[in-house]
Amino acid sequence: MPTPATVLTLRTLLFTVWALLLAGVGLVLLHQALSGIADDSWLGRRGLWIGIGALCAGQFVFMAAVADRLFPAADRRVSGVSEAIVFLTLLAAGIGFVLG
Repeated sequence: MPTPATVLTLRTLLFTVWALLLAGVGLVLLHQALSGIADDSWLGRRGLWIGIGALCAGQFVFMAAVADRLFPAADRRVSGVSEAIVFLTLLAAGIGFVLG
């Protein structure tokens, strides 16, 4: 039976890798969309919105699943406002993807 510390460490590592992959894909898509590298394909036209969404999703996963557990004494008002801003930006990217 794994100890709670082992489970927390493994969970933290997995969520960190997941958040890093999401943020990395988002940054690559944003770079392609903003530098003019994107082509006229479906992904090229929607790359900006997908990039913003993936970057925000990575940030939100890290804040909600890793940072809140590693730093439980952090001020909830500050972290809650930060998470809300990132989540609202993620929703705005989703709306931009659908409407754009």
